[in-house]
Amino acid sequence: MLMLACRFAAALSGLIFKVFAIKVEFWTTTFWMFVGEAIFGAALLSIGSYRRQLAAMLRTNTAALLTINGSNELINLGGGLGNRYALMLAPLSIVQAISSTTTLFVFAFGVALSVLFPRLARETLSVRDLVQKGIAALFVAAGVALVTH
Repeated sequence: MLMLACRFAAALSGLIFKVFAIKVEFWTTTFWMFVGEAIFGAALLSIGSYRRQLAAMLRTNTAALLTINGSNELINLGGGLGNRYALMLAPLSIVQAISSTTTLFVFAFGVALSVLFPRLARETLSVRDLVQKGIAALFVAAGVALVTH
């Protein structure tokens, strides 16, 4: 249920972005989207246990945390901007369906890294987990097929 709620929120966010980006402008809407994300982040940091946990991680692994998080955020920024720009050019359902395939690539990279470089990444490769993730991948592929045809 939590994943359905999360996906619903993401789809609603895409819809709201598209409506305002077409009506106002892409970069103005993008700016306000980032302002909203910053407010949400500040709200999360106002929770004491989350703030203490972040401070503890920063004290113990400052360089690693900032390097990994910084590179992840740059990649995420590029992907997010590309996805939002695609929303301006194509129907919402197609963009949302195609962007949902990202999880398949993340899983494939995780498995490849786990097999080839086990010190760099750990992906659970038990039969049960692989079957579960394979079924989820089939649902993603079926969703893309339904939306694009």
